[in-house]
Amino acid sequence: MKSIVLGATADKGKTKSLSSDDKILTAFYSFQKTEDTRILDTLFRYIKINNINVKEDSIKSKLYYLRGVCCYMNKNFEKSGFFFNKALTLIQNSKDHFFLGLVNNAVGANEVLKNKNFLKARDYYKKALFHLEKTKQKQHIIDTYYNLFMNSRDLCQWESSIKYVMSCLDLMKEIKSERNIVRIYARTGDSYVKLGDYANAVSYFKKAEQFLDENNLFDNSLINYVYGEYYSARNKFKKASNYFKKSRNISVKMHFKQQALLSKSFAKELDLESKLKKDKEIIIKAQRRSMFLGSISLIFLVLLVSVLFFNSKRDRKKKREIIDLNKKLSSLIVEMKEKNILLKDKKSEIENLLKLNEQSLFSRVLKISTYNDNIRNISKDIDAYVDTNSSASKYLIGIKKKLNILISEEELWDDFKVQFEKNRPEFFEKLKNVAPDLSVNDLKHCTYIVSNLKSKEVAQMINVSPRSVETTRYRIKKKIGLDKEDSLYNLLNNL
Repeated sequence: MKSIVLGATADKGKTKSLSSDDKILTAFYSFQKTEDTRILDTLFRYIKINNINVKEDSIKSKLYYLRGVCCYMNKNFEKSGFFFNKALTLIQNSKDHFFLGLVNNAVGANEVLKNKNFLKARDYYKKALFHLEKTKQKQHIIDTYYNLFMNSRDLCQWESSIKYVMSCLDLMKEIKSERNIVRIYARTGDSYVKLGDYANAVSYFKKAEQFLDENNLFDNSLINYVYGEYYSARNKFKKASNYFKKSRNISVKMHFKQQALLSKSFAKELDLESKLKKDKEIIIKAQRRSMFLGSISLIFLVLLVSVLFFNSKRDRKKKREIIDLNKKLSSLIVEMKEKNILLKDKKSEIENLLKLNEQSLFSRVLKISTYNDNIRNISKDIDAYVDTNSSASKYLIGIKKKLNILISEEELWDDFKVQFEKNRPEFFEKLKNVAPDLSVNDLKHCTYIVSNLKSKEVAQMINVSPRSVETTRYRIKKKIGLDKEDSLYNLLNNL
């Protein structure tokens, strides 16, 4: 992977300092080539440390786009949509077709994940295609055709999906790309199934199987699923059921494989923490014991020396014995000091390790706090703008209210999660691994279910009808991928 260094560049043996605008552009194009998120981390750290204020719209728009990408990767679609639209507003009259294509693609993808607005997303994808076709960036054109293909499938426009995927496959063949080829072939065959063209459907399923890697659990699950759809459409329900079960079993296997890796990592972390605590306790006890014994020995030796000293007045023969005892006392004190220094060093080392462990455990909480601070800063900026501009749009004031509501709702939800996970640690994280598309409302209902609350009890608690609660639970089962007869409670209770 390539990476970017935001410092100076070598030019014929001399050092040439880059401006902040040049560094942002360099980071932007490097990220497009490598998709290395370390480039973004380095860029934003550089901007924050140096308090960079970008004024040029063309540069500012790229910075908004990169910030949107970071939020998108962290699944914060509210903020990513805000940044992508900011970038699009700044460049809507630009002739930079490549960047216009990227941003329209990003806004479309964000609309799908945030609002499930497939019609609006389709318009953005078409704009992206219009701009990208004026460039030589064939891989980005392929990605846009793929977005249109998937969008048409979401809209159940099967003929349009075939049209777009054929354009996608033609370009992939031209540049000899096989990226995601199994998934493309499998979904193309599924579109033909929906059109009732079973011959073409089987043909594309066979093509997908030619590229299938047995170790790729996702692709294997998808192949079995589309075969299940095919046989279901042909009214061969027994075969369809077998393929659906294979698909589900592979998905479960994939989930448990990921879960095992997380559990293993978590167990190692707990073992390390437990070991560090035990070692610290042992060292503290040893240090206290050593100090206690040393104090007793010191007192005893001092008393002994004192006795010998006073006896030396009466008996000069004991003078050598006193000198010898003094030497032993000195060497013992030095030895004790050395042991104490070693014990202190070990204690300090363990404390440092514990601090590092605590930092890693609380880093996510700090990150969430940073997001809330950023939202508050934006709210303050809106206040400042409204105060100095009497003609400010009511739209800005509305945005501020939404931001404040967002903060309070998120804080309440975070407090609820903290209290809930005291009894069920890692519950929400495990649930997100099973079904990443669950909304906050879905997550709340999952806590009601795992708490064994009945529909009527939940309905009374949140002031809705029992039928509404049952509908929500049915939707959650569909998102998780459970069959009608499967128990949602059992799955959640086993997390």
